Amino acid sequence: MTETTLDPKQKRRNEVLQIFKDYPDKISPAIQEKILAEQIVLGMTPYDAYLAAGAFAFKVIADPARWEKNADPYKVMWAQSTSPDDSQIWMTFENDTQYPAEGKQSFRVFFKGGQAVEIEKLGGSI
Repeated sequence: MTETTLDPKQKRRNEVLQIFKDYPDKISPAIQEKILAEQIVLGMTPYDAYLAAGAFAFKVIADPARWEKNADPYKVMWAQSTSPDDSQIWMTFENDTQYPAEGKQSFRVFFKGGQAVEIEKLGGSI
């Protein structure tokens, strides 16, 4: 199969594997395993969570000690992977892999200090 004939799930997996290959020292083997299982765990960065669960909705409250009042929320969120601060981030996902026995579920992940500190299952779709 060529890259263009792969289903979206396999294409995404190949992209994730390439990231692991290109940046072998950036994501621990334990987190890589959870990313490949498409599951978010406590301690992940927002970027790790995105790699694990895909598309998301989000809310950011930027750390005022580090960011200007109207800072780009994407920049704030992605910066947490390499330079965590006291920004607060909520990412909301929906997939069938976070809670595999329960089918497709919506859930929200709260990040503080650049790491997932709480995962909350939600009712309904996002």
